[in-house]
Amino acid sequence: MSGLTVCFWGTRGSIPTPGRHTEKFGGNTTCVELRHGETVVVLDAGSGIRQLGAAWTKESDGRPLRAHLLFTHLHWDHIQGFPFFAPAYCKGNVFTIHGEARPDGGIRELLGGQMRGSYFPVPLAAMQAELTFLDTASAFAVDDLVVRTVHLPHPGGCLGYRVEAGGSVFVFATDSELDQVALNRNEVQADHTAPRRYDPALLAFFRGAHMLVIDCQYTDDEYPSKRGWGHNSVATVVDLCLQARPDVMVLCHHDPERHDEGVAALADDAGARLERTGVTETLVLPARERLEMKVCKPLRPLALSY
Repeated sequence: MSGLTVCFWGTRGSIPTPGRHTEKFGGNTTCVELRHGETVVVLDAGSGIRQLGAAWTKESDGRPLRAHLLFTHLHWDHIQGFPFFAPAYCKGNVFTIHGEARPDGGIRELLGGQMRGSYFPVPLAAMQAELTFLDTASAFAVDDLVVRTVHLPHPGGCLGYRVEAGGSVFVFATDSELDQVALNRNEVQADHTAPRRYDPALLAFFRGAHMLVIDCQYTDDEYPSKRGWGHNSVATVVDLCLQARPDVMVLCHHDPERHDEGVAALADDAGARLERTGVTETLVLPARERLEMKVCKPLRPLALSY
């Protein structure tokens, strides 16, 4: 069976940003779809999940829908689309929803919290699909997918997901500030260009990925004033890539203040830095809404000889 495919439905961080200045890479908040055969997994339910739901309804042509929703964390930009996920209101559809239990409740209670009367006019109970809510574990199976999780440094916590199936390895690490867990954190804080050292177990989670989708919200110039906000800078993701060597690195969680030109420039900067270190085998690109790709080692054009 062939490997994973990915489609991006929401690429923005913090708040939706519609408008001409974000139409290339997208203004919807985080939502990513993975497919392997008949198995469908959705990572986070930012505002992008509304359009995903509409596309699924059209594609299904009345047939029941089945999917797993995996939540990294429950900050509003990662759950705000859930009340507008139309397939969840249709009887006959089946969704299994995975999320980390928190001190103030499980995934069911916390998703339902934003749908209480003071915040939203339609309660969770109005969703007529069959909904099953499960607490995540460090490793679990979704049909024939093997899923592993890791805790990422972010205010309130965030889960990274590693999904393996059909020979494909996909790693999703949104909302992370990896400088906060560098073993030489003080050195990196004093010199942002210093090589970072990480726990070997953390690096092992990232290594071997055919595709790594990672938070890269800030430029290096912006990062000092945003330290502690829970997001990476270009230097951080380049340093991680040097150590983990994914085949494809997709930069996501674009800053709401960054226009399309700035998103492209940030990704170009990351790619150029890798090339200057001699790393040319990793393809670097910014996440873009409706971008669909196979999760595999990308084919490179043959070198021409004259």
